Amino acid sequence: MQILHAFGSGGLVAFICFSAATLVSCGGGGDRATAGVIAQPLESSSLKRPLAVAVPATTLSLETLVGVAVVDPSGTENGRPVTLMDDYVADRAAAIRLGKALFWDKNVGSDGQTACASCHSQAGADTRFKNTINPGLHHLDPHLAVQFTKPELAMSWGPNYTLSLADFPLHKLSDLLDRNSTIRSSTNDVIGSQGVFDAVFVQAGKNRFDDCTLMRDDIFHVGGLDTRRVTARNSPTVIGAVFNVRNFWDGRANNIFNGFSPFGNRDPDAFIYVASTDGSVSQARLALADASAASQAVGPPLNDFEMSCGGRTFPDIARRVLDAKILQGQVIANTDSVLAGWKNNSYRQLIQAAFKPRLWNGAGLVSLGGKEYPQVEANFPLFFGLAIQMYESTLVADQTPLDKYLNGDSAALGQAEVRGMKIFTGKAQCINCHNGPELTSAATRLRLMPQERVERMLMGDEKVALYDNGFYNIGVRPTVEDVGVGGTDPWGTPLSFTRQYREKLDGKNVPDPFEVDACKFQMPVNQSSRCSPPDKGFRDAVDGSFKVPTLRNIALTGPYFHNGGQATLEQVVEFYNRGGDSRSHSLPSHDSNTSGLSPNPSNLDPDIKPLNLHPNEMADLVAFLKNALTDPRVAWEKAPFDHPSLTITNGHLGDEYSIPSSQTGKLRDAQDQTLKLPAVGKEGRTAKDGPLQPFHSGLK
Repeated sequence: MQILHAFGSGGLVAFICFSAATLVSCGGGGDRATAGVIAQPLESSSLKRPLAVAVPATTLSLETLVGVAVVDPSGTENGRPVTLMDDYVADRAAAIRLGKALFWDKNVGSDGQTACASCHSQAGADTRFKNTINPGLHHLDPHLAVQFTKPELAMSWGPNYTLSLADFPLHKLSDLLDRNSTIRSSTNDVIGSQGVFDAVFVQAGKNRFDDCTLMRDDIFHVGGLDTRRVTARNSPTVIGAVFNVRNFWDGRANNIFNGFSPFGNRDPDAFIYVASTDGSVSQARLALADASAASQAVGPPLNDFEMSCGGRTFPDIARRVLDAKILQGQVIANTDSVLAGWKNNSYRQLIQAAFKPRLWNGAGLVSLGGKEYPQVEANFPLFFGLAIQMYESTLVADQTPLDKYLNGDSAALGQAEVRGMKIFTGKAQCINCHNGPELTSAATRLRLMPQERVERMLMGDEKVALYDNGFYNIGVRPTVEDVGVGGTDPWGTPLSFTRQYREKLDGKNVPDPFEVDACKFQMPVNQSSRCSPPDKGFRDAVDGSFKVPTLRNIALTGPYFHNGGQATLEQVVEFYNRGGDSRSHSLPSHDSNTSGLSPNPSNLDPDIKPLNLHPNEMADLVAFLKNALTDPRVAWEKAPFDHPSLTITNGHLGDEYSIPSSQTGKLRDAQDQTLKLPAVGKEGRTAKDGPLQPFHSGLK
C-alpha cells in the first residue's frame, strides 16, 4: 500500500492510500469517525497515475487485509535492544512448525485430552454446544457468581445441558425492536468453553497425562459427579488475533511479552534464562512489543479451568512432553502444509531447530518454586508463546469476497452484499468500531497510532468520558456481571490504559508503556486550548467494556459476544437494531445498579442506540456479514488453515439430570462425550464433508 497524500488540522491527520485498484482511507484522527464512505472498486484502466483525493479527516472506509504485514516482535532484554529473528528465533519455518504442533497437541493439557485447539477448532473459535454453560463467575456479587440461573423459557439448565436454538438469545424480549419491552426470559449465565475437571497438580506424569488429585467441584457437577469446568467468557477466534494490540476480551494478554506469563511488564517474577559461552545460565528480563498473541498463548495451558490441574507450571509441561514425539495419538495428514514428514520428531528436536542455542544449550540448572529444571524446561513458556504467535501469524484470512471487491473485482459481491456493505458503513455505523483491515479498532490501526490508545468522547448518556480505544460497552449485559477491561491484574493494577493514565497524572509509575495525546481527543478538554490534558479526577467509561472482535469469518465463529448470548447473525443484527439490551433506568431492568456493586452503570457506547433498520436492510446487512467476510480457505480448512486430527470433548454421556461415572481414584467424574475432527491436509476438506457450518446449524 502506498501513501499518496496526507493532510490534517488541529493535530488530526488522515492518510489517503492507494492499494491495488482501490482507493481507501488509511484512517487517522480520533477513534470515532464519520461512517458512510465505502472504498469503491476502480477500473484498472483508469489507474494511469496516482490519485490524491481530499476526504474529511474523520472519514472511515473499508480496507483490504491483502498486503498488511504481521510485525515481528522487538524490544529489550535486560535493557538492550533485541529483535525476534536476531536474538531468539533461528529458523522461522521451524518455529511455525513447533507452534502448530503445540497448538493442536492434546497432550499439552494436564489430562492428555485438551489442546489449545480444543477451544479454537472451528475457524479459530469454539462451536461446541453441550456442557458449555458457566454461572457467570465474573459477577461482582459472589453469591450470584456461582449460581446457575435458568432462563424462564428454558426447560432445564446447568452442567451437561445440551443447548438448543430456542435457548437463544439468552435475553429475550417481547418486542425485538424495543429494548425496553417486557423481558420474557433472561440469565446472567455465559456460554463459554469446556476445559478440564477440577484437580490439583502433583507431578508431571510419565504417560500422556499428569499426576493430579481430583477435587470435589462445588459448581460443575451433576448428581454428585464432577463435570468438566466451563470458562466464564466465550472463546474468540485466534484467526487474525496476531494483529491485536491486546488479546482476550478484557485485554489482559499484554502487548508486551515477557517470555513467562500473559501480563507483560506487570509480572515481577517473569524472566527468561540465557546461557553464556561457558554454559552457565542466568536470568534476564524480557520485554517484546507487538507480541500479544504470545502473551495470550501462555495463559490457557496453566489455567485450571481451561487446560491444567491447579498449580502446574510450564517447566512441568516441558518435563512431560519435551522428549515425546509430537502429537502422539493424533494423525497428521500426508499433505499437511506445515507438519507433513515431522511426525517422528520430538519437541526437544523442534525447539533446537527453531530457537537460538543460547536459549536451550546451557549446562546449569534453574531453580523455580523450590525445584530445579534444565534451561530448556525453564524456558518452555518462551518457546511456547513465541512459536504459537509465529504459527498464528500465518493464519491471515485475506481472501474474502470483500478483499476481492476492494481490490477491483466488482463481481465479488452480490447486490444484497453491496447494499449490506453500505448499511455497515452508513446507517448502522458498524464501521465506527469494526474498522481497519481486520474489521476491529483494536488491531493494526491502533498499533500504528499508539498515542490514541486512550480516547475522550461523548458516551451514550451524552456525558464526556475517557476510555480505552478498541474496548466498548455495548449493552450486552449489566456491568455488574462482568467489568471486562475495568478489571485488574493479579497485582491489583488496572487492565485499562485509561485508569493507568489517571495514575500517571497522579504521579505514579504504571507498568504499561502507552502514550496519550490530548491533542487527538475527539472531544478536547478545552475548546480554546485543544491540547489541554484532563484533570486527575476525569470520568472514565471503562467498566463493562470489552475488546472489539474481528468480523472476518464471523459467520463461522458463533455464538456471539463475550457471553455467547446470540446464536445467529440475525440475532446479532436485531440486538444492534434495537440499541442493545441496556434498558432505560426508569424501568425494571437487567441493567439496574440496585446492588451498588458497579461503579459506572452508564458507560454505554454512543453508537448503541436504535438504528431503525427496515427488515430488508437487516437482511442485507446479514448477507454482507455472512457472505462477504468469509475466507473460503477458512471455510474449507485449506492451507494455512489445515490441521492434525483432534478429539475434543463435547459434554458428557447422559444429560443435565443424570450421567454415568468414570471411576478415578476416590472421586468420580463424568464420562466424556467426544467429537472427532479428522486430519485435514493443505488441499482442505473433501466435497463429501463440505465446508464448515455456522454454530447454530448444530443446534436442535
